[in-house]
Formats: sequence, C-alpha cells, structure tokens
Amino acid sequence: MTNRFHCVLATACGRQRGFTSVEYVMVTLVVFGALFLPIPGAGGLTPVGMLMAGLRNFQMHTTFLLSMP
Repeated sequence: MTNRFHCVLATACGRQRGFTSVEYVMVTLVVFGALFLPIPGAGGLTPVGMLMAGLRNFQMHTTFLLSMP
C-alpha cells in the first residue's frame, strides 16, 4: 500500500513541476512592477525612487546634526 501511495504522490508532483516556473515568472513580474513602475499621483516617483529620496534626506539631515557643536 505504501508503494502505491508513493507513486501517486510522485506522479502528482511530476505533473506540477512545469507550473512552478510560470508562477515564479508571474510573481517576479508583479514584484518588479510594484517596485519600478511610477505611482499615480506621486509625481511620477517609483517606490524605489521614494526610498532612495528618503534615505538621501535622512543622510543629509544626519550629517547636518553631526556637524553641529
């Protein structure tokens, strides 16, 4: 009985192998689009651009605070 159960699982897993790459590509495209496409109403900035601007401002303000006596 265990051999028949193992064969059923192996067959089911073998049939689904091709769909994994399709799912990987779809998720990658969605994540890429979410990170690098501009957000409407945000002045054409992308989420990555917003993050970079925030880090740049943080560094600029931190440098100013460190330069104060």
